[in-house]
Amino acid sequence: GNKMKIRSGFVTNSSSTNFLIISKEELTEEYLLKKLGFTDSSPIINSGRLLVSELMRGIENGVRWYDIPEINYDAVLDIFGRESAEKYLKLNKKGFFAYVGHTNSDDECLAAFLTMDHFEIDNHDFYMNGLNCVW
Repeated sequence: GNKMKIRSGFVTNSSSTNFLIISKEELTEEYLLKKLGFTDSSPIINSGRLLVSELMRGIENGVRWYDIPEINYDAVLDIFGRESAEKYLKLNKKGFFAYVGHTNSDDECLAAFLTMDHFEIDNHDFYMNGLNCVW
């Protein structure tokens, strides 16, 4: 007779979004929370905190689908496009910090939501590009 095969291990059809953050200040969870618009009185502050910790973990894990030894103009150009690369160049000269990482649709709810689409935040002291979305 036919035996059903059960596959164990990690099976996923999740998507991931590579993101770039260029920030005037060094990234901390509190700073990122503030820059993403969360306040202590926000009704979804707990989800915000989870999102921020997922993003920080995403930075530790680096980008997906690319092997980049360091963040530089060419790497940013390759992954995020010319506009972000030009912004990186300009802000890097001003001493801004640059971070890359990725979120997964398997992550906590808000991080998964970010992964479902591409997004961009552009302020004078904080830039985040999550346009590199792969299913």
